[in-house]
This record gives sequence, structure tokens and C-alpha cells, in this order.
Amino acid sequence: MRKNWKKLSGVGLALLGAVLSGCGGDGQTAADAAAKPALRAEGMVASQATVAATASPVKSRSVDAVPVPARIALGALESNKALLAPVLPGPRMVGEARAVSAAATVEQTRQQLQWSRSATGAQVAALSISAKEALGLRLGVQVTSLPESAVLRVYSQARSGTVFQISGKDVLLHVLRNTQAAGDSAEARTWWTPDIGSDEVTLEIELPAGEVVDTVQIAVPTVSHIFTDLDLHEDSAAQTKINESASCNQDAVCDSGFTTQSNAVARMLFTSGGNSYACSGTLLNDAKNSGTPYFLSANHCISTQTAASTLQTDWFYRASACNSRALSSTTTKLYNGATLLYASSSTDVSLMRLDDAPPAGAYFAGWDASGSAMSNGAAIVGLHHPAGDMLKISKGQIAGQTSCVATEGNQFGCTGSTGNFYVVGWNSGTTQGGSSGSAIFSGDGRYVVGNLYGGGASCTNRGAMDYYGRFDVSYAQGLKNWLGGQSTPPSGGGGVAALDNIVRILQSLRSN
Repeated sequence: MRKNWKKLSGVGLALLGAVLSGCGGDGQTAADAAAKPALRAEGMVASQATVAATASPVKSRSVDAVPVPARIALGALESNKALLAPVLPGPRMVGEARAVSAAATVEQTRQQLQWSRSATGAQVAALSISAKEALGLRLGVQVTSLPESAVLRVYSQARSGTVFQISGKDVLLHVLRNTQAAGDSAEARTWWTPDIGSDEVTLEIELPAGEVVDTVQIAVPTVSHIFTDLDLHEDSAAQTKINESASCNQDAVCDSGFTTQSNAVARMLFTSGGNSYACSGTLLNDAKNSGTPYFLSANHCISTQTAASTLQTDWFYRASACNSRALSSTTTKLYNGATLLYASSSTDVSLMRLDDAPPAGAYFAGWDASGSAMSNGAAIVGLHHPAGDMLKISKGQIAGQTSCVATEGNQFGCTGSTGNFYVVGWNSGTTQGGSSGSAIFSGDGRYVVGNLYGGGASCTNRGAMDYYGRFDVSYAQGLKNWLGGQSTPPSGGGGVAALDNIVRILQSLRSN
């Protein structure tokens, strides 16, 4: 591993490429290729061995150690996207890209950063960016050069004793993974800070004694201005704003028959092109019960590695009691993104592997790829986060199959009575933006059988249909390579599958 990004992008990437080519082929043995993938997997509660064992990135520290930051203030958001977001098709838009002209280049950001020495001899500088009326901010930190030994902290000045902390090495590994998947672009070299639910965010950089400050070459040309309250802090307005999805949505906590399955579902927040979005996703088991955190969502939510890298997931984001407006105290946030394994518009499916171990109590959902149980009239259950709200449950039935293709602006059209999508009608509950990517389960909740593309169903249009990519088709086309029980999933074949080798190398580097 090289010292900083400039060196990493040359020699370091060449060395990594040599390692990858040395792996050879797709990494599968003849026995693996001949083995038939399983067509079903049962659900599994996360064991102690599979839950997070690493230290939390959220740290406490003395406020006496907080440096005085340079400050950049943005005005209020001028566009009307916050008003349009509830009716736009596709993932629920919750944040808009905004330019930060005062930190748009490395040189401008260098001029902002005022370095000082701490009592330990370390050098520290900080940059505070605020946006009027923002309900959260994600800073897009574009990396040109960064020492591995650097420590980056993210916090608000109002809560400066609680920080999100990450090493320069982990930021570089994050950027390396993006550039290997998408090429060396500005977007790939951008690390997005977590959303901490504040209208002001401070980025602090600490260098150990002896490190030269000129090795820090970063810019913050863009922020994502969050205009929907997604904050989970106890003092947040979210405590009174929750339950804002449409009135016919049913609180999942009120249905004790699907409590276990609810523990597989997470609310997603991700950033693409500087805009931020909410979707829903489901933790899946594999046929080996390996405890690998495979995560199912929609291609129209996350279809690139750069978007997957920005993923935050909120687990157990639900009411503390049936129909209460209080958020459960068990709600848990994971910050570290995911590796994109497979994405296809054919069934609008996306499969990722979370870079965090799932929280204690999470459930790895079972699935059925046989397709035999999903005839017309079969009962199904949906668990999802409409409008980014607390977990809701919808119940209905399969009304048929059809073929769907994307058109423009997240719109799609469906024709025929056969195809890669299930047509679903609801008896109770519905879906909204933010439900995208969520799974439908068989009526008994035992198996995942599809993932949400979209549709016309709403509280005011009860007879309209929704459309779900068929899990059996997604599985046959690609998901079987990771979920099907073969001893070695595909790697090195190009595209997103090639990231399997890369992420193993990155994990090894991270531990060194």
C-alpha cells in the first residue's frame, strides 16, 4: 500500500492489477462449476460470529480537543425539489447537490485549512460547512492525495464531543475500490461523509507528528443538502416527524407474525451525483448459512459501485410500540457502504455485500428461487420504508406476471401476461417512494420472492398494481453465483463481479 493517492493511482493500482491477474480466470474450480446451486435457503438469525465485532466509528472525545475551524456558509436551498420529491418516480429523493465554490479545488481548500499543533505534536485543521435550513449535510471530499496515517473526523459544532472517525488508509481503500470499478474520475475519488442530521458539518483532519501537511490534497466541491429529516439523534425533530408516510400504510410493529422478517429490512440512504436518496433493502442468507451480509435492493436505486460506497443503512428503524410516534431505542446505523456484486435492469435487481457486519439481532432472510410457489393468487407480504418512514407492512397477492422495460426519468412500461416481473395487488397497506428495492415475502414470511420496481398503487388508488422483479429469474441470471452455495463465488470475470477479488485484497490491506 502506497503512502498517498498520487502514488497509489500509479504504482499501487498497477500492483493491485498484477495481483488480480495472478488470481486467474474466475476463481472457480471444475467442481464448483459443475455444482448445481440450491433453489432455496432458509432464514437465519445473525449469530454472535456474524455480528459486528469491530470498534464503532462513532467516538467520544473531550471538547477541549476541538480545533477552531474555517467556516463556509451556504444559503437556503433555492430549488423546489424538496416539494417535488414525494411525487417523483423511483427512489425517494431526500437531498440535493450544491456547489461549494470556496472549496472547489485543492488549492482553495488548502487556503481554508489552518493547521495547528496539538499537545501531542500532531497537526490538526478543520473545515466547517453549513447550509441554511438543511436537515442534514453530506460533504463530498474529493481526494487527490492523503496520507494513510491521517485521521479524519466528522461532527457538528453543536455536538463536537461525538465524532465519526475514519483513517486516511480506509478512505484511500474506499477510493481505490471505486476507481477499480468505475475508472479514475472525480466521482470515484470522492468520499462522502456520513449524514449526521445537522445543518452544519465539520471535517477535521489530524496528521501525526512528522507528517507533511502538503500531502493532504483534498477538495470539497459539493455537498448533498438533506431536505428530509432522517436524523436518528434523541434530540432530533424526527421524533415528531416520523409516521409521515401515507395514512393507509400499516405499522409493521402491529403485526407480530412478521417480527423476525422485519429484522432483515433496513432503510437505505445513498448519494449519487451529489443528490441523496432513500430506498429499502433486505439482508439475505445464502445456501451455506455463511453469515455473509448479502443485501438485496433495486437496480434503479443502486447500480454502480460509486453509489454503493456511499450507502448508510438504518436497522430496526421502526416504532417502539404499535402505532406509536416514538422511534425504537434499538435503531442502529451502519455507515461503511457496500460492495456491488450484481446489478441488472432485467429484473431491476441489485445485490451488494455490506462492508459492515450486521447488527446484533439482524435476520438473514430466506429465499425461494424455484418460482413454483408464486402462482396467481398466492399471498405475499411486503416490508418496507415508504417515504423513508418507519417500517411498514403491506399484504396482498400475486395478480400475474408481465414484462417491464425502463423508459425515461425512472418511468417504466409493462406489457403482456408473462415476463420477469410479478404484478402485485394490495389488500392492506401500499408502497411509496422509499419503498423501492424492498422485498416481497411468501405469504407465510418464509421466503423472499421478489424486489420492488414500482407501480401505481397508493392510498388513493387502491386498485392499482405494483411490479416486483422475480427473484427466481434474478437468481438464475446471476444471484446464484453468490447465494447458491458454491464454495467460491465468481471473481475476476469483469464488471462488478471482479470486485470480489478486489474487496478481499482491500480487507487484507485494511487489517495491516
